[in-house]
Amino acid sequence: MNCAIKAVFFDIGNVLLNFDPQAVLREIAGVLGRPPRQVARFFEKPGRIEALERGELSIEGLYHIFREDLGYQGSYPHFKRLWCDHFTLDRRTAAMLKEVAGRLPVYLLSNTNALHYEFIRARYAFTRHVRGAVLSHEIGMRKPEPRIYAAALKLACLKNPGQALFIDDLKPNIAAARRAGLQAILYRGPEDLRCRLRTLGVLG
Repeated sequence: MNCAIKAVFFDIGNVLLNFDPQAVLREIAGVLGRPPRQVARFFEKPGRIEALERGELSIEGLYHIFREDLGYQGSYPHFKRLWCDHFTLDRRTAAMLKEVAGRLPVYLLSNTNALHYEFIRARYAFTRHVRGAVLSHEIGMRKPEPRIYAAALKLACLKNPGQALFIDDLKPNIAAARRAGLQAILYRGPEDLRCRLRTLGVLG
């Protein structure tokens, strides 16, 4: 890690916005009146989440599957609230993103879906401090696929991967970024992140 960093990429989920998948599952199961394990099997169906995050399955399509497979009776607006309203902002990490953005170009790099990102962009100010975003549902690829890191470098106009720093909470995504030549930090909380960013000279 000896290249000067020219751009920083933040993951969203459980870096900038915290969420508990099991709590979300219990909430959805409660609305449906079904056991959480039954709802978990719905999401665990091979390719379902991948298709959603690649943009191959629309939110409208997921809503119809919810109705057909799980017997969901709510309206589409209610479904959208159920699907989105479970994030909690990590204020310290979001403030750090803003601080970094005052020194270097900052971008988002996230596996997400169209409705989540629409919700996030409308509600959270950190999206206004980034130069752009590499989002799985927009480009049809997901972390840890090598191509998504190439797309990130292209967005930042970096020919040297070592000049990019990537922050994520999942080890496979970090390992893939490093294989692609990026510098990478496994997120372990805001205090650890600040220390590591100072070590790399990203923050003073």
